[in-house]
Amino acid sequence: MSVAAQTMSKGDFARHIGVTPGRISQYIAEGKICGDALDGEGRLAKIVPDVAKAQLRKTLEPGQRFGANGSASISAASVPSGDEASPPPAGIFIDPTQDELAQLRLRRERVKTEQAEREDQLEIGRYMLSIDARREMGKAVAEAFKVMELGLSEMAKELAEQFGIPQHDSHHALQKAFRNVRAKAAETFRQKQQETPEHVEDDAE
Repeated sequence: MSVAAQTMSKGDFARHIGVTPGRISQYIAEGKICGDALDGEGRLAKIVPDVAKAQLRKTLEPGQRFGANGSASISAASVPSGDEASPPPAGIFIDPTQDELAQLRLRRERVKTEQAEREDQLEIGRYMLSIDARREMGKAVAEAFKVMELGLSEMAKELAEQFGIPQHDSHHALQKAFRNVRAKAAETFRQKQQETPEHVEDDAE
């Protein structure tokens, strides 16, 4: 069997074991999938499924390991029966500290997964940092004003010929009016920049 036939994309491997693609990126970043389990480097690296699953069985906590069918196992404690989870049998003591630690670990794993997914989206160009967006918008507006200002000479020439006034006077008047308009527009643009939130809701999901 060829090497290509033994590999999967990150997305296919994620579906194979029942997790998100972002979780696979997280596993790779944490070194839980590494070495012989990867074919290639960087974003285009492929997964060698048998090797990767063997590595994950060693590196993941018991509640995160995989069942016989290759899908991620789900702790029975996380699946309630009916509307509410059944109370523990009488005489069995449950340490609330352990439950809090488990919840803390779960939240930490979710944060890591969400961060890995955001980094994936940023890498493929779906997201961009707000500071970069503001910088690029500022450059575009400045270039637009520069082009318009360069056209004032042509407009002044047309006005001078049409109304029989010196071109210098018409150019000076146009330049003064344009600078006033530019100053007001720049102030409006700054206000809109300040009103733009640091994070914008992604409606494309």
